[in-house]
Amino acid sequence: MKKNTRFSQRKPNKKRLLRTMKIFLLLTFLTIGTCFASETYSQQTSFSITTENKTVKEVINEIENNSEFIFFYLDKAIDLNRKVSVKATNQQINTILDQIFSGTENIYSISDRQIIISRKETPVNTETNQKDTRVISGVVKDDMGPVTGANIIVKGTTNGTITDFDGKFTLENVPANAILQISYIGYLPQEIEVGSQSSFNITLKEDSQALDEVVVVGYGTVRKADLAGSVSVLDSKAFKDQPITQVSDALQGRVSGVQVQSSGVPGGTVKIRVRGSGSINRSNDPLYVIDGIVRESGLTGLNPEDIQSMQILKDASSTAIYGSRGANGVVLITTKTGKANSRQIMFDARIGVGTVAKRYDTLNPYEFATLYNTYRANTFSSDQLSAFQNGTAGTDWQDEIFQNGVTQDYRLTLSGGSDKIQYLVSGNFTGEDGVVIENNNKRYQARANITSQLTNWLHLTADVNASHNVRKSANFNTGKDNIVNIAMNYAPVLGIMNDDGTYVRDNYSALTQLNPVGLLKEQMGESMTDIVNARIDLKFDILPGLTFTTSNGIDYNDLKGYSFGTKKVDSKSSMGNNDAYRMTLQTTNNFTYTGKWGDHALTATAVYEATQSEYRYLSVNGQNLLTESVGWWNANMASSRTVDNKYTKWGLVSGVARVMYNFKDRYMVTGTLRADGSSKFTQDKWGWFPSIAAAWSMGNEPFMQKQNVVQDLKIRASYGVIGSQAIDPYETLGLMKQELYAFGGTSKYTGYWIGQTKATPELSWETTHQFDLGVDFSVLNRRLNVSLDYFDKRTKDGLLKRTIPSYDGGGSYWVNAAEISNRGVDFSVNATIFDTPDFGWNTTINGTYLKNEVKDLAGLDFISGANVVSGMIPTDGVSRIEVGQPIGSFYGYEWQGLDETGHDTFIDRNEDGIIDSKDRTFIGKANPDFTLGWNNSLRWKNWDLNMFFTGSFGADRLNLLRFTGTAMTGDFAFVTLREYMNDNFATKGQSARYPAVTISGNDYQSASTSTKFLESASYFRLDNISLSYNLPKTVAKFADLRFTFSCQNVFTITGYKGMDPAGISFVNPGTGSIDINDGIDLGAYPLTRSYTFGVRMNF
Repeated sequence: MKKNTRFSQRKPNKKRLLRTMKIFLLLTFLTIGTCFASETYSQQTSFSITTENKTVKEVINEIENNSEFIFFYLDKAIDLNRKVSVKATNQQINTILDQIFSGTENIYSISDRQIIISRKETPVNTETNQKDTRVISGVVKDDMGPVTGANIIVKGTTNGTITDFDGKFTLENVPANAILQISYIGYLPQEIEVGSQSSFNITLKEDSQALDEVVVVGYGTVRKADLAGSVSVLDSKAFKDQPITQVSDALQGRVSGVQVQSSGVPGGTVKIRVRGSGSINRSNDPLYVIDGIVRESGLTGLNPEDIQSMQILKDASSTAIYGSRGANGVVLITTKTGKANSRQIMFDARIGVGTVAKRYDTLNPYEFATLYNTYRANTFSSDQLSAFQNGTAGTDWQDEIFQNGVTQDYRLTLSGGSDKIQYLVSGNFTGEDGVVIENNNKRYQARANITSQLTNWLHLTADVNASHNVRKSANFNTGKDNIVNIAMNYAPVLGIMNDDGTYVRDNYSALTQLNPVGLLKEQMGESMTDIVNARIDLKFDILPGLTFTTSNGIDYNDLKGYSFGTKKVDSKSSMGNNDAYRMTLQTTNNFTYTGKWGDHALTATAVYEATQSEYRYLSVNGQNLLTESVGWWNANMASSRTVDNKYTKWGLVSGVARVMYNFKDRYMVTGTLRADGSSKFTQDKWGWFPSIAAAWSMGNEPFMQKQNVVQDLKIRASYGVIGSQAIDPYETLGLMKQELYAFGGTSKYTGYWIGQTKATPELSWETTHQFDLGVDFSVLNRRLNVSLDYFDKRTKDGLLKRTIPSYDGGGSYWVNAAEISNRGVDFSVNATIFDTPDFGWNTTINGTYLKNEVKDLAGLDFISGANVVSGMIPTDGVSRIEVGQPIGSFYGYEWQGLDETGHDTFIDRNEDGIIDSKDRTFIGKANPDFTLGWNNSLRWKNWDLNMFFTGSFGADRLNLLRFTGTAMTGDFAFVTLREYMNDNFATKGQSARYPAVTISGNDYQSASTSTKFLESASYFRLDNISLSYNLPKTVAKFADLRFTFSCQNVFTITGYKGMDPAGISFVNPGTGSIDINDGIDLGAYPLTRSYTFGVRMNF
């Protein structure tokens, strides 16, 4: 057998930031200038091909693999096993097709890159003459608008056409008894009887199998059928009708193996975990890669409308190609680009109103005053009690800080292009006014993308995305000064303002806290974030199957923060300005070879990549302003000032090799090796990260073709090592810090001492070893599709931070010590329950079971969590890391109820008769055992209904807000929650839950960290329901319209007594790890139930 294939084509008739943008614009204009050729791809492309005794299918596959042509045909219409010999030198595709199908019953039609093969058929009515034919016309569209380039052909003939820019077509000489065949890549083909019609309105349905055919993986793509690793794909259409303003929200509940927790604050923080947490002291956030460029700024500043699809790489085979940054999983995002021969204008407008879904039931002024008089007699007079009772005095602090929030979201996209150049320009404005007053976020975003085939061997992509965010937010972190916690505990008998214009302070309950309304209206700060991401890709077609791509990108992030404090609220005024700037540059150079020889297929990739990141920080803070009129704008007005600054820079150099081999579309093997060299380490700078994966597509075996029960059965297995370099650039060095010292007098002199970090030159990479075993299959003629994975993910040489005792100089240092295990199962099930022309129902269920366990701490007995609320809980926190326990475990007392005197009692575990720290034990955990997502999409004619459910089971929450509202200790000295009224010792006796207000000597601190306030946070929620109606352009006249009404957070089934079982009060990063101190509810942002109306117009 001899084969020689060659393909050729005719020649076609700030300063750094500003410099980068100028280069981008220059290349953009140069790109447009090269687009002067109007020939189609099929007219430009010529082939030299020689094959002997090959099947038609093999020849077609060879053409598709080595060109941009795509064939459309029905298996029954063509003999794919017929052997042919083809010999052509510099011939166009039609000449080659003539050789393949000469003397057969097949005919073909070509439209640019699309080739339709059909069977010659005898006319349906041989007596039909010219006067029985007619001219027909119509429009072809999908649910997003017109489809350009769709093929319309009269079945059994060569009479056909394609749709134009507006999806319109006209076809002459069509018999009345003819059948139209409509096809387009990515959509199910259709056949329509002409009958008496002359005008057609055709809607194409997506072919889910075709959409899933190609999966984006690191530094390339792969057919889903050839995928050996564990990768989840989320298409943008999965959340198109939901009021998603942040890209990260789209992942919640829609992808197996991924857990998302959002603070709920407009523009706020999001916690994403892929198959658990593997690090104790460092970040467990995944790596974000947007169109091949690593994004240090995460997902902030992205327009959800710009996203085409998201791929989540979960196993080591998929993530090892990102080496030292892939230990926590990788989120790959592919953005939209313009389409050839397609012009689209899309405008989407949404407006929503949100309310607090659940409030705490607090005491009214009269109830509070009456109860307080029991505690301290005659504090409130009868006149005051009367005023409280008739509502002329007092304040409902929840009414004062909560409001109806309003969200506005406007999106505009313009796209189009020719065969030579495609463009897409988009813009987005999102304005969110939260349900807490004075909390809002505004995002202004714009993006431009150009792709162009500059020559027959060079393709260019240029892309820039810029966003400007302005955010105002109160403190919703875990702490006593959390604004919700303060409002829940402020005495309702107070007014808001004093006569002198200052804000009232609480002398009854929240003794040390400032007025919540004053904090929100007067003490609020503001942050502004400017993000610019730009890249230029050049792809060179060097030889048949061999390409070289160079991608060069920039990730620019500048965060400015401003704060101001007034004497109207606090005893002193203050101001603060800070600026955090980060610039990350990346160059990626990729050689990829793709070849196929008979039953063998090979894709080999070699990559050289270099990354450099620079960070600068400067802050100025002042106290006691000479005048408050200047706010935060003039630091010279401060009587005292403090200044701080910081500079870091690091680099990463990487080499990557990957080989993907396929034999007979049945047996697949993928091997990857990445080497990373990091400037963050001193001695052991290089890390090596290998992986291997294998898959058996059993469904393609001949013996599987004899049954029709199971389709597309594939078994996958992978093992690999991935790493983490998640330390600050200079933390392996012995750093000194400045100190002032007085030598026997009052004058202080500046000196330096080693008291910040200890040198650890031997520190090395944190590595994660992961094994994955998976199976994919379909049943019921692919109406039910299942994917199931078992994973065992173990982090070794974990980066662990240790402290040096103060008597020995103090400070901290890093060691490779911890070992963490994450084992579990994740699955996804997709079912097409009904699929008729008028009605359809598709459902998708995904779930994850996860067991997290600490395996080794290198001799340490335990690691304590942070003391996030000093004075209210033990000094060593309420969470603890210990071998045999999961990260995020609660460590506290086991509450037994009240004793006969009305005091809280606890289990005396060591039976020494004393309740102290030795009686604490593990009482719960913050992370769930099982998470669930369930999406249902129903359609009926022009109506669409979507219902999306989420669930979480096995997690606990320490409800400290409930503690502060029912306890009498420290900063929160009196009761404010109504549940106390009928469940205290004075009214109910020993069976009550709470001591009487007159009790003395109660151990409130132990109660705060006990099972008394530890609650199950399991829940099942109807997260979103949306109803949409499609109004076609033929009716609306000017555009295709889609009207949508949706409700977010419809209902929640839970036993949790707080505002939201899924809510989270994030720990200040300077206080400690989010994962260690997770699960403490001290005033999470209120769960918001929102109602949103939107209209989408495709012109």
